[in-house]
Amino acid sequence: MSDLPSFENILQIPATFDQQVEPEFIDENGHMNIGDYFRLGSWAMWKNTQAAGVDREYVDELQLTLFTAEQHIRYYSELRLGDRFTVHSRILERSARVVHGMSFIVDQETSSLACTLEATLVHVSTATRRTVDISDEVASALDVMIAESDALGWAAPVCGAMGVRRR
Repeated sequence: MSDLPSFENILQIPATFDQQVEPEFIDENGHMNIGDYFRLGSWAMWKNTQAAGVDREYVDELQLTLFTAEQHIRYYSELRLGDRFTVHSRILERSARVVHGMSFIVDQETSSLACTLEATLVHVSTATRRTVDISDEVASALDVMIAESDALGWAAPVCGAMGVRRR
């Protein structure tokens, strides 16, 4: 795993969500539940793929989509009722059929990283349920996002056990 990015580093990435921890997010331990961290982190990544062109039309008309194949979640600090947080996501790399991304959930109250969600997504035909190459248009848009991510100048704290496998 690479070093953790600073609060200022993460804020270089536009926030997908900016909200407070609601009562329904709280679990029996008095902090935000794992399901909400996962939901928000995965939705932020999905918003990136939508911006790249994997939107409702792409799914319905082309019968192509992205399925999550693997994820890794890490917690660095807890979020509690009423805490304001933001969610930021970046696309790290891709191959012809796989996308690797990461979301950062940031505690705005303490200016610190609360959680990271890393995921690999596979491009799938919904007709055959098999992996297929990402369309050229979406691939180009993802490449722009990857270049923007690389230009941030700091490495995402990946777990090292997943990502895009090259043959």
